[in-house]
Amino acid sequence: MLDFKDFTWQDKDIYTKYYQASPVHCSEYSFFALWAWLHAYPLEAAYTENLCWLRASGKFPGIIGPAGNWNAVTDWGKELSCFKSGDVLHEVPAPVKELLSGRDNLSFTPDRDQAEYVYRVKDMISLKGKAYAHKRNRVRAFLDGYEWDYDAITPNDFSELLDFQERWRIQRGDTMTPDEAESLNDEDKAIRCALDKWQDFPFSGGIIRVDGKIIAYTIAEELDPQNLDIRFEKAFSEYAGSYQAINYLFLKNYGYKYEFVNREEDMGESGLREAKMSYNPVMMLEKFQINIL
Repeated sequence: MLDFKDFTWQDKDIYTKYYQASPVHCSEYSFFALWAWLHAYPLEAAYTENLCWLRASGKFPGIIGPAGNWNAVTDWGKELSCFKSGDVLHEVPAPVKELLSGRDNLSFTPDRDQAEYVYRVKDMISLKGKAYAHKRNRVRAFLDGYEWDYDAITPNDFSELLDFQERWRIQRGDTMTPDEAESLNDEDKAIRCALDKWQDFPFSGGIIRVDGKIIAYTIAEELDPQNLDIRFEKAFSEYAGSYQAINYLFLKNYGYKYEFVNREEDMGESGLREAKMSYNPVMMLEKFQINIL
């Protein structure tokens, strides 16, 4: 049987070892991605020799995962024996699905809404070719249209950044549904977690100021030496091209060190899906729902 216990800050070191051993580093499974949203999505963790299984309660209950060295597992039957008929494993990375395919007691359903978008950094910086013409024009419109400054985020910026975050949320308030407002409140708490524990994670970030005030920022997390993840990205849309500009300037000034940048999932939102597809991902990190029959 799996020994599930509350997933807390004290899991950081052991869980990170399992995550780093994963053959593919999905952004959703980094320790920060799990810990910073515990207020909204409580988790329990159970560790086996090679894997960490996660059990969620709250809004979306169920088994999630696993993280760990999937390729080192020699007896998947033993791992799965902990589950019973009717159990559902959510957001299972595609490589795990492939390792489990062919078992007659499992059924697999693609979870497109949770697939993560991965881009080549050099493409996002150069914006070359017809496919990027619109993005290139939006970046140019911002760079040529405003007196702006770009800086890397440091702890000295946190107070100002939180002030921007509050103004951004107020601006969005008139157009949000109750569900969207709840989601943004959860995200706001996660952003504050990031700033509070800035020195404990491989974070980086950038800020754009116009007339001395922040009008856009991004916060990113290193998933591994090749992959950078955009955790948070906000801008005042009344500044034409501001979203495209913060993406471009951050990757140009810092993200060039990485081969790939992960911009996470679209959660089934049509507008978000269209925006993420418009940057021409080079790969999708697919996930599946697995039903135990």
